[in-house]
Amino acid sequence: MWFKILAYTITFIISAGISALGVMLAYQQYQQNRKPIFTTLLYQQIFLFSFLFYGVWGNISLRMIIADLNVSDALSAKLAVFIPIIGIPFMVVSWFMLLKFANNCNGRRLTKTFIFTFFPTFVVLAFALVFLIQKEYIQVPENADLFVVRILVLLNLIVQLFFLLPFFRKTKNAGLLKETGLDKNRVLIIFGGTVLYSGVMFFFNQFGYISTCIALVVLFASNLVLPAIIRYKNQSPNENENMDFQSFCSFYEISKREAEIIQEICSGKSNKAIADKLFITLQTVKDHNHRIFTKTGVKSRVQLANLVREKTGEN
Repeated sequence: MWFKILAYTITFIISAGISALGVMLAYQQYQQNRKPIFTTLLYQQIFLFSFLFYGVWGNISLRMIIADLNVSDALSAKLAVFIPIIGIPFMVVSWFMLLKFANNCNGRRLTKTFIFTFFPTFVVLAFALVFLIQKEYIQVPENADLFVVRILVLLNLIVQLFFLLPFFRKTKNAGLLKETGLDKNRVLIIFGGTVLYSGVMFFFNQFGYISTCIALVVLFASNLVLPAIIRYKNQSPNENENMDFQSFCSFYEISKREAEIIQEICSGKSNKAIADKLFITLQTVKDHNHRIFTKTGVKSRVQLANLVREKTGEN
């Protein structure tokens, strides 16, 4: 009994350290770049590890508490199902942020239709599962923990497949993709980690608490791969070296006309002044601004000017 508590305590400390490291790595990227895409990564890590802590350690703690109480097996099984389901919103937000991150990396935005259907879909699925269990249309098996884990693992694998798709579709706005350091090979490594912990979690309690502890360490560690890869890329020796403006445009795949507009924006000219100088319409300038913002991952002219100064070292 005491060895079991010790094993869980050590696993808890390791998983807490991994969680803190994942959030810290994402926060460092946000601090260094101050771009929406890294804010998305930070939120994804926060919500992901929040769910893992609540869903995993909350359930384990509950099991230890009710082990000393006179609780029926049926009630214990239902609690094992409902506790993780209550924490599902954290996981759903994490999935959403992951998909948003993948699409933004490749110069795409999630459609309004997707956004407005994504969350209601999971809400309906969660309520439907609870309803079917309460009405006993679905019989919770004796090993309720494994039942819940397998459902979540399968849902997560589906989401991870959608995470891969944007990286295998051709895109014209790949500046952010270069900045994050992600490519097809690296996202396949991330997906490989997902497959690894999915397989381990599918049989996590096969050998009792020892295999459970090992599975939990693998689960937490595998979810550290995404921020770790991005951090490793941004630690490359050439990362802090300034580039000239032409290299800046090449890095973010900026066209010649867009480069002219960026220079005018950095000089402080308004959209109308830029349109007059370049002999183009005001709407054309706004269209170019939108494409520039998408390619560079900024949201305003001030952020764009700051990015140019940061990357080129020009004042």
